[in-house]
Amino acid sequence: REEMLSRLIQKASAAERDLVFEIGSNSDLVLENTITGNLCWTIERFAESPKGRLTLPTKFHAVSSLLPLRHEGKTTLRMSVNPQQIISRVELGTSPLLRRIEAVNRLCEAGYPVGLLVAPVIFVEGWQTLYRELFEILRSTLSERAKNTVFFEVIFMTYSYVHRKINEEAFPKAPDLYDPRLMTGRGMGKYMYRPEVKSEGKAFFLEIIHHFFPGNKLYYIV
Repeated sequence: REEMLSRLIQKASAAERDLVFEIGSNSDLVLENTITGNLCWTIERFAESPKGRLTLPTKFHAVSSLLPLRHEGKTTLRMSVNPQQIISRVELGTSPLLRRIEAVNRLCEAGYPVGLLVAPVIFVEGWQTLYRELFEILRSTLSERAKNTVFFEVIFMTYSYVHRKINEEAFPKAPDLYDPRLMTGRGMGKYMYRPEVKSEGKAFFLEIIHHFFPGNKLYYIV
């Protein structure tokens, strides 16, 4: 890990502009950190870098060990949020919504840059009501500091038959998310929501984010 992080720091230091390194694309580093301590080490080590930033997503609330670290604001955590009904049905084994929001408040208080990653957006029956209720909960339970500083990203679900088979074995009671009425192919065994479905979703999230958090940044909806 020392060699890999040293390479990132060297690359960041040599770049003409600040680079952002995504370090959580293959696993949830907040959960992994409860066993290895690697994320704590990485955050404090990268704080010494003169340039560059780290970013990672998570679905877990176990952030206590991150709060006292010297991070220098160089590590951004993006907390994934979804309606609790979807978390309970689909995101099995992850932290409940209210614990995730609590973690966001604690991270913001500790000075971390924090984003809310609304993902994966799943167009289940009644999805508009569920996601509007999600934003009502966010507005009422985020701390004032969090409400003033968090940014948003929105990602619609993509579907893979390979992941389906893996999930069937790991979580046999999980629902099948493939919906041929709403999805279209995007390659061998992969599917995404149809353009008209995504267009409706994009308009919806633009409206509710502007309504509930008019002063916060929205980086993308994809």
